[in-house]
Amino acid sequence: MGLADRHSALDLDQSLRPGLDLLANEIVIALKKRTRFPQNAEIYRPGLVRTASDRTLLDYELERMEVLHAELGRYTFASQEAFTEVSSVEPIIVREQPPSPIATMASGAGARVKAYYLGWVERACAAGSDSNTYGETATTDVEALLCILERVNLGKFVAESKFEELGPRFREAGDDVEAIRALLVRKGREAQVFDLARRLAAHYELDADLVLDVFAWMIETTVDIEIAYIRMRCGS
Repeated sequence: MGLADRHSALDLDQSLRPGLDLLANEIVIALKKRTRFPQNAEIYRPGLVRTASDRTLLDYELERMEVLHAELGRYTFASQEAFTEVSSVEPIIVREQPPSPIATMASGAGARVKAYYLGWVERACAAGSDSNTYGETATTDVEALLCILERVNLGKFVAESKFEELGPRFREAGDDVEAIRALLVRKGREAQVFDLARRLAAHYELDADLVLDVFAWMIETTVDIEIAYIRMRCGS
């Protein structure tokens, strides 16, 4: 990757933050769609899928979507991670390996994202079930999960951008996680993210507290990924 391309990919204001804001919009749309359906707890328990009775409908559909994305090369990009094991999936298109401005690091955040999201569904969606919406519910869950996982993993790009800016100070921090956190967190930017969350909630007529809870959790998780990335870059 050329120096100019690398600089562009790591530009907080021109590249990274607009991408994060676009994902924020997609996430809130998916959350709004999910609240249209009841909890439908059956799709999170094994038994619905005739050909895979030991698996939940959500996990079954999530893997099918991620296999498709793997065939199209999604997980060859450093910003992307899958919930399911798709490393053996062969791409169906021919292209060069995309260059990456960041070091390779798997956050392993998938399980954390799924656990949080399923808890959010219990809080945000009406109790009960409607078998007529099982398919739509699973599809919406997959949309939301993929967007949330992508959003938090973009923290690796943010961390690399800040490492370029503050590398010596991060090295001085050593294993002091709170010192690293202090260098990473920009309260002004967090305020902008929460303001965007409120505006999106109002636009899509979704309870603001439910949306803010998601964004607060995403910020916390993203910072944890950024800290892990910085420690890896510093050799900790």
